[in-house]
Amino acid sequence: MDTPTEINSVYWDRKKKSWEYEMVPVEEYHGAIDCQYCNKPMSHNIKTGGEFKMVYVKCGCSRTD
Repeated sequence: MDTPTEINSVYWDRKKKSWEYEMVPVEEYHGAIDCQYCNKPMSHNIKTGGEFKMVYVKCGCSRTD
């Protein structure tokens, strides 16, 4: 997998009570954690805005065609 320059992160919005998405720029990429069921990336360890963060994405289990 190539190092991403940005990731489409998913997060829970408590006010709207729904999942929201945000494109997060990646300064440094430090790997991903895979879903134990579908073996697709579920979260990524990155550096963005000068901080190290774990950002979550929709794994293969949650995708619909």
